[in-house]
Amino acid sequence: MMTKTELHDELWMLAKGLLQDSRIDSMEAKVIKRWLEEHQSGAEFQPMIDKLNKFLADGFIDQIESRSLIDSLGSTLRELNAH
Repeated sequence: MMTKTELHDELWMLAKGLLQDSRIDSMEAKVIKRWLEEHQSGAEFQPMIDKLNKFLADGFIDQIESRSLIDSLGSTLRELNAH
């Protein structure tokens, strides 16, 4: 099991790579969702996973959803960093 610091660092690197174009498309959202599901040990990622499931339901991430996911990803990273 990874420490919170290791989770933060790995998720940070993933996010940094995916956000080079300042948006999250459906393929990138699926990558983030899969990573969160594979690394969740409790419920710490569930709000983000729920949001991703909702946004991916139609198979398309629009500009508003992309912005929301970027904000949520930032919040998730800040939470991991605080622990």
